Amino acid sequence: MKVEQYMVDGVFVEHVGPKGIATAPPIVFVHGGSHGSWLWEQWLPYFASLGRDCYAFSWFNHTGSRELPTEQFVRRSMLEATEELDIVVSHIGETPVLVAHSMGAAVAQKYSEDHPVQAQVLLAPVPCTESSGEAIPLPLDWSVPFPPMPYEMAVEWFLAGCPEDDARRYYSLMPDESPKAVWEAAQRGAAIELDRTRVSGPMLMIAGGKDIVSPAPLVRKHAAHFGADYLFLADRAHSLILEPRWHHVADRISSWLSRTAW
Repeated sequence: MKVEQYMVDGVFVEHVGPKGIATAPPIVFVHGGSHGSWLWEQWLPYFASLGRDCYAFSWFNHTGSRELPTEQFVRRSMLEATEELDIVVSHIGETPVLVAHSMGAAVAQKYSEDHPVQAQVLLAPVPCTESSGEAIPLPLDWSVPFPPMPYEMAVEWFLAGCPEDDARRYYSLMPDESPKAVWEAAQRGAAIELDRTRVSGPMLMIAGGKDIVSPAPLVRKHAAHFGADYLFLADRAHSLILEPRWHHVADRISSWLSRTAW
């Protein structure tokens, strides 16, 4: 299926449409830290084939999108990526389903505090203050962007389960991240304030039993706090989107969405 790529107010967007008229609300895919719209390269055509317009985008200072001044970027919270999400949804002009990963899950939830969404699917989400866990000690230089971690560490944290050729290609695409966003993620939710009385749309949260970034017990705690449906996949790691069996995860999401009119 054809991938359409374009810019909207400095945001790089990728779009795959269904054959014929859409039969369900659009999906907007939200990547997490040190990633870009490329994270969803296999998911866009998959869900478009099921009758949905599918959109992925990159945060500012991430693959293809506008570069911010360094002094602004290094102070940027992950939650500020709601600006880019709002640009994309406003461009689409319809209330979407949000499918988000890791830091992007917090972006989706924060966005939904002030905007309607059809539903939210949150893969390996970052928790919040009410569902937080033990922080990860991580030395940071707050004056410069945080570069991708060494390849071996990136495989352990982000690319476990991917064949080496795929892992090296994905690693080559990983951009620098805001040290503030990295710090927020390392706090394991303690720095992320979300209001469960304001978030909109039913939620499904998905955890991998081998995930060391967003451990399953934290995801389960986060899901319980928001009254979300919870799916545990014992043999998956953090990147449920890129692992070779990604389509099994997508199938489960499709099944969950298809049980209602979302």
